[in-house]
Amino acid sequence: MCYKIIQYTEYSCEHQCIVRQQIVDCNEKKCRFSDMHDDEAHDCTITCAQRMLLDQGIIMETVEVPCSRCGGTTNGH
Repeated sequence: MCYKIIQYTEYSCEHQCIVRQQIVDCNEKKCRFSDMHDDEAHDCTITCAQRMLLDQGIIMETVEVPCSRCGGTTNGH
């Protein structure tokens, strides 16, 4: 099944901000999210995967300042 990779920036307050998201295509005919999904007539709700796998997160950058939501506080307090 397809899934999303979510790239984050992590701040010193430990909050994470999404920078980018992308779908990783499983290339399966029986996955409704895939570009390879079967375009012939079929009962998709019965024969095809209707959910993606869990999102996979990756921290791409750590920043030594708090996020804009925290405004200079630490750990959200």
